[in-house]
Amino acid sequence: MKQYKKLSPTEYKFMKVIWEHPSGITSSQIYQLFPQTMGAKSTLLHRIIAKGYARSEQIGRYVFYYPTMSRLQYERVRLNAELEKKMGIQIETLFAFLCGKESLSEEQNLRLEKLLDELSKENE
Repeated sequence: MKQYKKLSPTEYKFMKVIWEHPSGITSSQIYQLFPQTMGAKSTLLHRIIAKGYARSEQIGRYVFYYPTMSRLQYERVRLNAELEKKMGIQIETLFAFLCGKESLSEEQNLRLEKLLDELSKENE
């Protein structure tokens, strides 16, 4: 699994805007929403892209930003990274352990993923 670096709190705020526009948002639209200097905003967007959470595309004179993963996928990546760092396990392993099993089957992993999706949608 690819290792993703955690977004800083400010990067996360920028990313929330990008997640709200899955079909793309221009840099000028993003820039209007935040008080930082133009250079700081540009740097933040470049860092988000470098970390792999968004991509950019030049269309005419506009630069569009698109998420490369959903907010839920980001939260799972971060949770898995924290579990791995602090406990040496992944979320699927933790659930298997809580159920008294050594591991989950592929079908159980899919059901767990579906359950986590449903639970996260309830919180939105």
